Order: sequence, then C-alpha cells, then structure tokens
Amino acid sequence: MTRRSRPSAVSIALCACALALCLLAPGQATGEVAVQPPSGRPAAGLQVHLSGAALVSAARRCAQWAADAGFANDGYLAGGLVTAVAVALAESGCSPSACFDDTRSRSCSQFHLRRSDSVDRGAWQLNSRAHRSISNRCAFSGPCSAVAAYNAVAAVGTFFARWTQYSTDAYAHYLWPAQRAVSGLRYGTVTSALAGSCLGYPQDGRGVAARLENCGTRAGQAWHLIGTALHTPRGLCLSATSRRPGAVVRLARCSHRSRLQLWRQTRLHQLYNPGAHRCLSDPTGGDKPGLILTTSACRTVRPQTWFRP
Repeated sequence: MTRRSRPSAVSIALCACALALCLLAPGQATGEVAVQPPSGRPAAGLQVHLSGAALVSAARRCAQWAADAGFANDGYLAGGLVTAVAVALAESGCSPSACFDDTRSRSCSQFHLRRSDSVDRGAWQLNSRAHRSISNRCAFSGPCSAVAAYNAVAAVGTFFARWTQYSTDAYAHYLWPAQRAVSGLRYGTVTSALAGSCLGYPQDGRGVAARLENCGTRAGQAWHLIGTALHTPRGLCLSATSRRPGAVVRLARCSHRSRLQLWRQTRLHQLYNPGAHRCLSDPTGGDKPGLILTTSACRTVRPQTWFRP
C-alpha cells in the first residue's frame, strides 16, 4: 500500500505520552496503563487486546529479549529498543506462540502449519515467505526471534518499516508501555553508536580484554547493571586498568571499593570512568569485531557513545 509521510519521532513521543495518560481509568495508578487496540488497525492480522498487568508483563518480556538481541536503548520513546518492543506489542502482544496465516486470513497454530501458506510467526510476526531462512523453531522462540528480527528484518536495529504495525503507525499506541519496560531493564547488551556493534568479551574470565563485537550473536555480550558497575554473568566487572591514556579495559574481580569499575553514563551517552578520569573508547573508530577497547579522554564522538540497559 502507499506509504504516507512519517511524523517526527518527537511528535510520536508526545502523542504516545498524551495517549497513555488519557487511557488511565479514574483512580488507576500510573504504573499500569490500560491499552485497547487502536481503532485504525488493519482488518487483517492478529487482533491484540492487552491491558493492565498483561500489558506490563508482555512489555517486560519483549524488552528483555530485544535488549539481549542488541537493539539500542538510544532514545526516550523513539529509540530502537523501545520501538522494537512497541512493534512486538502491536504485532502480537509479544506472544512467542502468536501465529497468523496470511494466505487463509486466520489465526493458526505453530504446530499445524501449511508449508505452502504465508504465515506470520511469533512475537515479531516473522513471515515464513519473506524470511525463509528463519526456522519455525526460531520464529516461535522469544529470544531467537528477537535476534532474527534484529539481524534479518530491522537491519541491525535501524529500520522498522517492514512491519505493518510500524508503517501504519499502530505501534505508536504502545510506545509508552514499551518505554516503561525498557526503563526498568538492568540486564542486556551495551550497544555502540556504531550501528551493529556491542561491548563484548571473548571469554567470561579474569584479565580478558573487552572488545567490540557484532550485536545479535548472543555470546559474550551480556551485562548486568548494578549501580553504575557492569557485571558479567559470572560476576566479573568491567574495569579500567589505569589512568594512562589508551589503557586496555579488562574483566576483573568486582570490588565495591574500586572507582575503576564505575561507569557513569553522561548526558552525551559516554561511559565515564571516575577512577581513570576517562571514557570507554574504541580507539580506532572502526566497527570491526575484535577491536580492543580502551579508556581515553572524553570527546563527543561516535566511538565513545554507548547505550546501556
């Protein structure tokens, strides 16, 4: 269908905020937003009916999957991570078992699919014809479908127009609950402003140097945010090694006394280390996987811009 001109991210955000507030029932706490499907939804496709606790739970579920996949938390009500969650809520209610047979215009079951039909599958409704390389097993798995959506559909989290609920703006109805879920995250990837790149480590072991990795591989990119410290699944901490410019950043045993393990996010999205008095940096400015990360003087440049959970 013909695409109409898209509103700005700011206008979408303002509309979403206003809509979320208007949908609060009298006396309802702001922690739960009652959302009904937009009146302008296309007739074809799954009809999503979520409100209250169900909406909150679904948003949290998809926020974690999308964060782990590498979608960047790079904007309030307009960033890639929030948009990915809102799209999944609009497309399926973030249900990993959601299934819609486009050929027959009816809902279906993941266990009874016709190979000849065009089927939208899982939380992100990954189409079986448009994305033949994505197996049913992956499409109907929340974590795997998030990675597939990131890599195969969203062009490493930068392009969403392939989803009907995005191109028709229906997803905007879910931006506010999506943002609330994302704001509550304390676990996921730390993404670079260099699209498709994440803060990673080849092994979760002491002394291992932090390096740049391709997002969406789901290996050696998981971080727990505890205070301003970044912990690996094995409980090691991302640590600056000295105040010397260009010092390599490594994994080390966590110590609550060490300022070298604190990473404060600035308003420009740098990760500032108060112990080293420097910022986390990709010294080459490239996006090649395996590049060793260091600390250097803070500057407003993309290789020093990071988006954490």
